[in-house]
Amino acid sequence: MYALKNAKDVSALKAVSQNLMHSNLSITDGVYGILSVTDVKEQIAMLSQDMQSQGAASLDLLAELVLKRIQETEKINRSQ
Repeated sequence: MYALKNAKDVSALKAVSQNLMHSNLSITDGVYGILSVTDVKEQIAMLSQDMQSQGAASLDLLAELVLKRIQETEKINRSQ
């Protein structure tokens, strides 16, 4: 369980599966991959944080674009 929980990529998961002499990763996942309620809550919380940070980055980019457009418009208005 420790090895599965701390595996960082598919290669690490495959290594654990082979070490357990399972013929494929789905057997290892089916037997040992059941998440506890706490694990599920933690994973969902992390996904939520990732989505929020991506949203914040999108808002920052949008703010930059709006500011740039305002500056361009002001420049055009001054030249007229």
